[in-house]
This record gives sequence, structure tokens and C-alpha cells, in this order.
Amino acid sequence: MAAFSSNIESKVEALKEELRTDPNISRAKYYARVIPEKFPSATKQYFLNKLPIAQWLPRYSPSWLVSDFMGGLTIGVMLIPQGLSYAKIATIPIEHGLYSSWLPAAIAVFLGTSKDLSTGPTSLMGLLTSEIVADLKSEYSPTDIAAAVAFFVGIYGLVIGLLGLGFLLDYISIPILTGFISATALTIGFGQVGSLVGLDNTPSTVFSIIGDVLRRLPKWDGPTSGIGFGTIVILLLLEKVGKKWGKRHFVIQYISSSRAIIVLVIFTLISYLVNKDRDELLWAISKVDTNGIATPKSHDRTLLTKVAARAIAPFVAASLEHQAVARAFGRKNHYTVDQTQEFNYLGVTNLVNSFFGAMPVGGAMSRTAVNSECNVRSPLNGVVTAGFILLTIYVFSPALYWLPKSTLAAIIIMAVIHLFGPFILIYRYYRISIADYIAFNVAFFVTIFVGSEYGIASAAGWAVVWTLLRSAFTKAKISTNSGAGGRMNTSRPFTRAGAAETENVGITIPEDTVVVAFQDSVFYPNAQRTKTQILESIQLVYPSVQNPNYRADTARSWSVAGERRLERLRKERNVTLKDMPLSVVVWDFTMVPFIDVTGITALAELKDDIRRQLGNFVEIRMVNMAAGVVKRFERAKWQLADVDGSQNEGADIIYPSLERAVWDDREPLKEGLKGVVSEKS
Repeated sequence: MAAFSSNIESKVEALKEELRTDPNISRAKYYARVIPEKFPSATKQYFLNKLPIAQWLPRYSPSWLVSDFMGGLTIGVMLIPQGLSYAKIATIPIEHGLYSSWLPAAIAVFLGTSKDLSTGPTSLMGLLTSEIVADLKSEYSPTDIAAAVAFFVGIYGLVIGLLGLGFLLDYISIPILTGFISATALTIGFGQVGSLVGLDNTPSTVFSIIGDVLRRLPKWDGPTSGIGFGTIVILLLLEKVGKKWGKRHFVIQYISSSRAIIVLVIFTLISYLVNKDRDELLWAISKVDTNGIATPKSHDRTLLTKVAARAIAPFVAASLEHQAVARAFGRKNHYTVDQTQEFNYLGVTNLVNSFFGAMPVGGAMSRTAVNSECNVRSPLNGVVTAGFILLTIYVFSPALYWLPKSTLAAIIIMAVIHLFGPFILIYRYYRISIADYIAFNVAFFVTIFVGSEYGIASAAGWAVVWTLLRSAFTKAKISTNSGAGGRMNTSRPFTRAGAAETENVGITIPEDTVVVAFQDSVFYPNAQRTKTQILESIQLVYPSVQNPNYRADTARSWSVAGERRLERLRKERNVTLKDMPLSVVVWDFTMVPFIDVTGITALAELKDDIRRQLGNFVEIRMVNMAAGVVKRFERAKWQLADVDGSQNEGADIIYPSLERAVWDDREPLKEGLKGVVSEKS
């Protein structure tokens, strides 16, 4: 009875110790203690971070007003033709491009963390929206569809921002983004050729458009083509003048950056003078019709369910473009952009904007670059931009009724032509990384031939697959001394089983020692492959040893495939079995920040296999283990001991340096080798 009671007490004590040392319970206790203490100050800081104006406005200097006013006015002027053009791409009434432009600038004053970033309609958002509109326009109006897409772009932005999930977009690499944007630039540009030359019912795909437009060359409309190509010529001339003399004269730079509004005014005036007294118009006009800002209205629930999944691609594209532009100009002008807050800003902007019949919006490179050149000093420039857009909606919009569609098409073509990735950049991807080059091509060609949503999704899928493959096929570096005389001043490691090259740990290694340097986290994608590679590489060089701790009938397997593979590899690598058995295996964890259950299980199997096949006396020594990795081993009940601390029998020793792990206390090893019968002997 006493023994039973004692047994119960020991189990209770063991349970208490388990609960006391349980990391999850300890973590929960920590948060339960810390959260009440820090909640008030953390809440205050949280809301300050969500409202950046509270941080920069008290430091605002009146001397900045001139720069902010000029920058805001310039962006407002640019947004008029761009908003109209990108709404045309989205296949919604073009006045909704203006409705989409004023709120983003106003909200940026309060929520934005970039003084340069200009948020509004973009060509990329126009194209992605147009694809959704094309599929649903038989059931709903284009305006309602675009607004529903903007609503979900806003929802997704807020979810990502509030939960701090922005890292998910890191799977969209720069080559993928380049391929996607290059393909959309071609799609958008060629999609405007019909309007440029006065042709109706042109196809939707790039190569079909080229064939159709060339085949119908005799049917090109002369006046429409004249207006369109005239617009392109003036835009090109003003761009060249700005590049050549813009840095010397601010006025020239301003005229060049405002070239889109200049041609819009010129050709709208020409169109009005030519067509105002005609019953039949000489060319197609845009017929912009605004009656103030759109009245806010709620979204159709059925429509929302239909666009919820389709809005993911516009959100991903808007977020990537927005964040990339914000970071680029933050670096250029030496300030920090809060990526999480930019997601919140993008979310709020699209969410609120959607109730005003707006299309999805995001950051635009061209406008942001001009804003930076204007030397804006704070987000306050958004007040001027929003004010100018509202002034245009209420006062100037009647004049835009006469805007030629071919002029709008020319503005779009000249806006997107610079988005195509230069060939030297594409070649650089090829030279640097074939995987990135493949990612670029997947994004480019799938977008061109299938569609924008599939393009970015397939390229992102490739990126995830490639990342998993890289993790799964990571190989440890395995080094030993291949000299015949024992120690060498510089180790000459054996050739690895999976590669033709050799690896060198840079220190002298004894004849009976192997150093295994892991090159990445040891976790589920690569754990089993890593274990197999290490064991096979060691067996190539060291003879197997008869082990009395394992049953004799398991000493020789019925299958000889493994033995024959080792023999074949020895011949191919010109490797000769060593004369002495293996004594020490050093696991170098320098490059291992993380290990999971699968990884620890695989290493336990590796340890067992080494001792079963190469000798039960083989020591496993560990070096350079991160604290988190050590804790994972301890939670798995793996016996570990510090070389300078107390050591239990059977524990694997942790060393502070590789050299010490290789050479420390080798006398007991010699005793263990007495009477050993190896494969070679």
C-alpha cells in the first residue's frame, strides 16, 4: 500500500512539474499578467498609430504650405485626365473616375504615412475591374459592380492591416509583379487602339487586336486617327522637353508633368469648336456628365457574394503596387512608411469610396513621382488635391462633355507604355535566378493569354511551390578528413552523395569524425530528406559496425538495394572506405533558427540509425544551438547537457564552438573502439 501511495505521489509530482514547465501555460500566465498592466498605454499608442495626423500635425511648419499647395494642385490637375482614362479602362462611365479620386486624397491627410504617395484610380485597377464587369454586366450595372469590388478591396485591406498579415503578400516577388504589370500594360494599351483609330467591336486579347486592327486598316477613321495620333505626338514632345530642360526650369518641368491635362484642354476645345454646330459628330466624344458627387448608396448583397472571391486579385495588385510605391519614395526621401497602417488606409479609402460609386484605387507611381518632385512636405497636400477634384466635378465638368475618345485613348496608351518592364531588366532576372525568370514568364504569359486574375494567381502559386521545393531539397554540408595519415591542417572533405562538389568546414578534422552543418531550418518539408542524405553520405566513407545492441537477424536486411547503391556511389565518386570506424558526429546548428516535431523526430531516427549501423559507441555532439532550438529539444525529452555543466549518462553534449566539439576529450572514444569488428575488416 505504501509503495502504491508513493507511486501516486511521484506521478502527481511529475504532473505538477509538467504543468510548471509547460511553455504554453507559462506564456498564458505571462500575457494574463502583462496585458492588464500595459493595456491603457498600448491602446493609446495603437490609436495614435492608426491616426498618423496626430503625430505630424503638431510639428507642421507654416513654411511648408507653399510646397504642399503646389504639389496638391499638380496632382489634382493630373488626376483629371487619369481618372477619366482609368474609368474608361474599367468600362464604367468615365465621370466615376472623378468620383473615385477626391476621397483618397482627403483620407490620406488623416490616415496616410507617406507624404508623397498619390492614391486614386490606376490603369491596373481599371483592367482588373473591367474583367469582373465584363462577366457580370448582364445582371448589374458596371458602376455597381466596380463599387462592389472596391468594397471588398477595402474589407480585405482592413483585415490584413488590423491583423498584421501583410507578410502574406511577400510571396508575390518583384519578378512576378514585373511580369504581371508588363502584361497588363500591353493588354491595356492594345485595348485602346480601337478607340484611337475609330474602330468598333475590336477583340479583347492582345494578338487578336493586332490582327484585327491591321486587317481593318482601310476602315480607320481619318479625323479620329488624326486627333489620337496628334495627342500622342504632343505628349511625346512635352515628355522629351521635360526630360531635357525640366531640371533647369521649374515651369518647363511643371508643363511636362501636366502634359495630359494640356492635351485634354487643347483637344477638348478643338472638339467643341468643330462639333458644336454639327448634327453628326466628326469623331466620338466622351459625353462626361456629372451633377456633383455621387449620392452614397448601399451595395446589393447578392452582387457582393458574386464579387467577393473575384475581388482578391484587385486587392493583391492594389496592395503590391501601393506598398511598393510608398516604400520606394520613403527610401528616396529618407522617411519611414508604416506598412501596416498603409493597409489600413487603403482599406478605409476603398471601403468608404465604394459607397460613392467609385472603382478600386491604389497608389500610382507616375503621380507619386511628380508629387515627390514638387517637394511636398506633408500629407496635407491631399486637401488641395481633393479640393481641386471637387471643384472640377461641380464647376469644370461640363466642358469635358466634348472630350474626344481618341484623346482619352492616347492618354491611356502613353500612361501605360512606361509600365512595361525593360528588356535589360528581364535579362537580368534570367542571369540572376532562373526561378525568378520562370516566375516572370508565368505571370506575363498567363496574364496575356488567359487573364489577369489567373496570371497573378498562377505566378504566386509558382512562388509558393518553389519556396517549398527549396525548403524540401535543402542539403546539409557534411565534412570529414580524407587524408590517409589521420589529421590534416586543412580538411579535405569527402564528396557528398548528392552533388559533385566538396564542402570544407575550414578546421582540422580527425579521421574518425564527421561534421554535419545544417543549412536551413529542420522542419517537415526537408526533415526526412536531410536525414537520408546525412546517413547515406556518412555510410559512403565509414564502414558499418556489428552492433551487439541490435538483434542479429536484423544485421543483414533481405533487401540489398541500399548496399548496392552505396557501392555504386563509391565507384562514381571514387571514394574508399576508411580503415577506422566512425567515432564522433558533430551537428552544427548555426544555420538552424527553427525546428519542429517532424525535424526532431527525423534527427532522433538519424541518431538511432547512426548507432545501429555505424556503432553504438558513436557520440553525437551539438554546437551553436539557438535558445529556441534547445527548448524544442528539451520539450521533446531529448537528453542534452552542457559540456561545462553536469552531465547525465546518455545525454548528448552541447558545445560552444565547432573546434572544441571536434577535438574535446577523445580518450574515452579509444576505449570504446576496442574489439570493434567493422565492415572493412
